[in-house]
Amino acid sequence: MAVYRERKMIRAHTGSDVDIKWGTLKDALEKIQDLIAEYGEDAEIDTYQERYSDTEYLGVYVHRPETDEEMKRRIAEEEKWDAQQARRDREEFERLKAKFGG
Repeated sequence: MAVYRERKMIRAHTGSDVDIKWGTLKDALEKIQDLIAEYGEDAEIDTYQERYSDTEYLGVYVHRPETDEEMKRRIAEEEKWDAQQARRDREEFERLKAKFGG
């Protein structure tokens, strides 16, 4: 697998929750309209869980370009995985070559 070195768009939680439980439909509509005004029409609502918790929350997610730091970390991980795969492929090739001749 080749390392992708271009900046990617990532889906990120904004930190905002969608708390529409126990309200009226009108309250929910107003909350959604406020979120659209803040994050745009393309923002998404999805569930998430806090670490070590079974409770699910509704959160607002947006697509944004990865930061320089996120991009650096991702590329380093992809390079590591690529090197590991190449090593495993080489070992497998040598094993099969020894077994079947080459």
